[in-house]
Amino acid sequence: MADLDKDTLMVALQAVFESLNKFEQLLKSETLSDPENISELLFTYDEAYKVLCSVYLEEISKGTDLPSLEATIKPTLKND
Repeated sequence: MADLDKDTLMVALQAVFESLNKFEQLLKSETLSDPENISELLFTYDEAYKVLCSVYLEEISKGTDLPSLEATIKPTLKND
């Protein structure tokens, strides 16, 4: 696997987190016609999120200049 620079890692983590939240909301939607496909996508995004979080936290532990995980994903959270 290619090494990611810190900015790419941050953006990827934010994008996957945001997509994960959108698919979770879509799965809860009463207008959803095919929940199986969304469930599969949700599983894939969840796995990607776990991998990216692991890499992100590993980079922080190595001393890479990155904001905390919470600070990185917080801007992508929507106020309900």
